[in-house]
Amino acid sequence: MVELNKELFCALGNLSVDGYFIFDAQQQKFLYLNKSFVNIWELETDQIFDHPEILLKQLHPEDLGHAISCYEECLAGAKEKKYELRLLFAGREKYLRIIVFAIQSKAGKYLIGTVEDTTVARHNKIHIEQINSRKNITLEVLAHDLKEPLGMMKLAASSMEDSIAQTGNKQMMDSLAFIKDMCERNLLLVRSMINREFLKSSNIEIDKERVDLVWELRDVVRFYKRSKLGKTKNIRFTSCTEQIYLHLDTMKFLQVINNLISNALKFTDDNGFIGLHAEELENTVLITVTDNGIGIPEELQPGLFDHLPETLRPGLKGEESGGFGMGIIKAIVDLHRGKIWFTSKTGVGTTFYIELPK
Repeated sequence: MVELNKELFCALGNLSVDGYFIFDAQQQKFLYLNKSFVNIWELETDQIFDHPEILLKQLHPEDLGHAISCYEECLAGAKEKKYELRLLFAGREKYLRIIVFAIQSKAGKYLIGTVEDTTVARHNKIHIEQINSRKNITLEVLAHDLKEPLGMMKLAASSMEDSIAQTGNKQMMDSLAFIKDMCERNLLLVRSMINREFLKSSNIEIDKERVDLVWELRDVVRFYKRSKLGKTKNIRFTSCTEQIYLHLDTMKFLQVINNLISNALKFTDDNGFIGLHAEELENTVLITVTDNGIGIPEELQPGLFDHLPETLRPGLKGEESGGFGMGIIKAIVDLHRGKIWFTSKTGVGTTFYIELPK
């Protein structure tokens, strides 16, 4: 085997925009740091070499416990580990992706890895996810808001047909038929857009990142409450704590939450209650979506997640059912290695439970 040239390795490290490091776990000190590692942490090289614990002071307080558990996990195993952490500076955060290898040798155990500053990419992804989530909610709100006026227009046109038919005015009859047809077409168009968007969620693999679940769920409910639906329903979010961190594909998981809330809206009377709650358990997180609507009849419950046609039914105001929402919901939860189930009683309401591993 050709002997490795340390100077070439160091030259590579100094050219990289990512941070490189070698840490002696037994002596609790760094053996190597490249310039980018120091720049990412915004410290001096000597500071880190002399006092490695100074890195902990740069961490976001909410991520300190997570960082310590990541370090302990690295020491306990030999496989490659990938982590996401945040640094906190005056008025700004920095997102990091850290890849660590634990190497055991006769001299001791070493942690070797890289650090990548993902702040820009992370902010862009968050922004895109927010836009996508609000777009989906907007489509649901749009479908709800259009349903009533278009339905009334269709009903008015139908009520006029008998009277106008007696006059024999074919032009007026054709105009009424046109109005009815356009109302129906536009209602189907909006519903088709919603179904198509949700269907896309199950067609690609999930890409999980560490996110604050409480913030994401609160933002979804906040958007609903600002819409017209918030004035006709009592929509509320609660949580056992201010932050709950999970590894999720945020865009797809919020599709699940949005679809469950949308279904609750369809089957709950005006002024009814819809609640979203997040509870952190020892090894899992439990999310519940509750309503006091009409409930799911017992005969429809067994096939609810199985795409069975007999489980499909229109909402209280005639809202259409796409026929695949619940199947996709379960598929996305399964991809997150989670479980989903529900309890329901006719005339009392329904609660969906989603349990996800931490």
